[in-house]
Amino acid sequence: MTQINPQLKCLSQNSKRILSLIQFPISNSRAALETTLQLQRRSLLLITALVFVVAPLFFLITTPGVFAHEGENEAFAAKDRDVDKPETVKANEQGQRALGLEVGPPKFSALKEILSATGEVKAAETQSFDVNPPVSGVVQTVSAKQGDTVKKGQVLALVHSIEVATTLTKLLNDRTKIQGDITRVKTEIGSDITLQTSQVQLAKTSYDREAELFKEGISAQKALQEAKANYDSAQVKLKTLQQRLKQEVALLQSQLKMTIDSAEDQLEIMGISKAEVDESLKSNHVTADLPIVAPVNGAVTQRDITLGERVDPSKKVFSIVNLNPIWVMVDIYQEQIPSVKQGQTVLITTPSKETLRGKISSVGTVIDDATKTLHVRIVVDNPAGVLRPGMFVTAQIVIGSRENETFIVPDSAVVKDGKESFVYIKKGNSFKPVAVKVGLIVAGEVEILEGVKLQDQIVLKGAQQLKAEAILKPGESDDDDTETGDHADHGADAAAKGNTKAQLAMFFAMGVVAAFIVFAIWGYVSNRVKKQQPTKAETTKAEDDK
Repeated sequence: MTQINPQLKCLSQNSKRILSLIQFPISNSRAALETTLQLQRRSLLLITALVFVVAPLFFLITTPGVFAHEGENEAFAAKDRDVDKPETVKANEQGQRALGLEVGPPKFSALKEILSATGEVKAAETQSFDVNPPVSGVVQTVSAKQGDTVKKGQVLALVHSIEVATTLTKLLNDRTKIQGDITRVKTEIGSDITLQTSQVQLAKTSYDREAELFKEGISAQKALQEAKANYDSAQVKLKTLQQRLKQEVALLQSQLKMTIDSAEDQLEIMGISKAEVDESLKSNHVTADLPIVAPVNGAVTQRDITLGERVDPSKKVFSIVNLNPIWVMVDIYQEQIPSVKQGQTVLITTPSKETLRGKISSVGTVIDDATKTLHVRIVVDNPAGVLRPGMFVTAQIVIGSRENETFIVPDSAVVKDGKESFVYIKKGNSFKPVAVKVGLIVAGEVEILEGVKLQDQIVLKGAQQLKAEAILKPGESDDDDTETGDHADHGADAAAKGNTKAQLAMFFAMGVVAAFIVFAIWGYVSNRVKKQQPTKAETTKAEDDK
């Protein structure tokens, strides 16, 4: 036993050595593995910490700005949506005159009742004219075309007419002949008057001498009487000649005047004015040009004339319609007939929203079989030519007034903002928009149901200009709404923060930098881990050594 025990003891020691040699690489490998796992855990914790630190920081930095500006964008969007909303406007007296404002209280009366209908504009049948050349001739020039607006007496075309030249030539010849007769009569009778004047002087001298001799008693009374008779006879002959000259000259001058007047009337019928005839007589020049002129003011609706064409009085070369006054023909239904009467006022509204006034001139008596409507003719003054034949218009026939009285303002006093309506009320030099509830709109007048009082000074004309002024110059508006003022201040503070897009770009760049730092740390930790881990060759060598 004693011998075996030492051997067993030696074997046990050798076994322990072998086990220790075997366990050495195993323990070494475990330590390396534990070290690697610890490093990986640390790196993951570090990355996770960085992510949880950087991400909230980035969120806290960017989110307030973004959300704040999102809020501001919504606010600004709301502001943009309300850009047309009327605001209080300040304007001095000069500015009010420049805007053409008319201010006054609303009317408190009964609103007129109307009957609406559609109508068509037609030229008045009594104001349509056909233009024919008064004489035959050849067309030299044409200065008017279809659609032109012309005035009475305006030259439409020029025709070369032989008849005009012949008439003027005859007039000049007749005038020359009569003037020659006047000269001849004056010469012939004038010479007789001169001779007879001498005879009167001689008879007077003889009579004076016989009177002196009779006074001295030298000459007899008979000689004196004969001398007086000769003197009286000579005077009578002189007066007869003078009267004859006057009568014959007057007769010839009257004949000349009748000839000129007759020729002027004839030429005026042809289209030559008296002024042109007088010019020809003064210059002794004959013209063959005949102007074709417009007989009335109006529009040329037809032209049938060309250069070089030969025309005569039977040919219609132009058609002209006088558009002032003009007719509007409307049709009313059978049940509306009792409400429509001659002389009622009618408001005519054109497609371009221009309004004119007219009166019913006649109401038809026969109902149309096809439409079962009655024709009503309205006469409208149309000095500016707004209404044109063939135009479709809206007619509002004023048939009476409502029993209940209400506030009434012209439609130019009401401005629209979506579904809301406003009027401007003047207080000093400020014009504040006040929301109103409107009722009927009749004949250019608006019924105001709520929002105004009788003593209010309302902008009756120029409300749209005030609204435009508030939009163009918002800084000059004076709004009493505190919330609106706070929002304006908030918008100013937000504007001072800078451009939202620039801030977003800056925050994006900061996020990229943070991500770059995280990846750099990750790379650094991975390299450290790799360096601390034993390579495969080193592990194999260690195992061989063991």
